[in-house]
Amino acid sequence: METGTLEPKGDGDGYGYGYGYGYGYGYGYGDGYGYGDGYGYGYGYVDVDVDGENSVAYFEALLKPYQQPGLTVAFWRSNEDGTPANGGTHDTKGVVGKTEEVAGPLTICSSRALHGTMNPCKWKGARWWVVALHPPVLTSEDKVGSLKRTFLADLGRCPFDK
Repeated sequence: METGTLEPKGDGDGYGYGYGYGYGYGYGYGDGYGYGDGYGYGYGYVDVDVDGENSVAYFEALLKPYQQPGLTVAFWRSNEDGTPANGGTHDTKGVVGKTEEVAGPLTICSSRALHGTMNPCKWKGARWWVVALHPPVLTSEDKVGSLKRTFLADLGRCPFDK
């Protein structure tokens, strides 16, 4: 998987071509002819409403390339150095390819779960990651938890910092 920075915007460019022909007369008599062409460039920006309905589709689309059968793919937020930004108590440090496990029984919102989220905007952290949670997985509102988590991608500096 590639590592990179992801920003919620897009741009594009294009060009246009045109010509014209004219005939005219005035006092006396005269002919005229004209020709022209042009080139244009366009730029677009997609503004994501990170707290609204559009955010669900946006984040699902971002996760789609990472989907794997039998796994729950989610986001995880960290401090700049890759350590937990939302009160994690494990010796966690985000590293692409790393798989970590905790002892059960699985209890979400506790030290007996490794977490992820489907709404990274709701959580603080300088960086964001794509993680895979291995079964069994529990869900609570916008959080998911598992006893085993694999880091799939480092998306870099999060554009939704809190």
